[in-house]
Amino acid sequence: MSSIDRLAAQDAARTYTHNTDVARSGAVQHAGKIQHQRSQPAKSVDSVTLSDSARSLAAARDAVQNAPDVRDQKVSEIKQQVSDGTYNVPARVLARKMLDTQA
Repeated sequence: MSSIDRLAAQDAARTYTHNTDVARSGAVQHAGKIQHQRSQPAKSVDSVTLSDSARSLAAARDAVQNAPDVRDQKVSEIKQQVSDGTYNVPARVLARKMLDTQA
């Protein structure tokens, strides 16, 4: 092995050792910064303020979601009329609905 090869190998080993030491000390310093940041209390608190229109919109949405999907009284009235034979649909309304559903 020539002296140039030995010098290059020594330089490579020295550089590797130096980089490893720097990386280790950097990791320790970084961990120290993280620990220091965790120990500090929060400086500000986030908050949200809703406008009056947003509050009324939310209340309306909740009212619609809590409303029943089926009007039980109307359904029971129609069922009673059908069972009694008194339920009547005007021919014009029936024809319009039939045409609208075919389109």
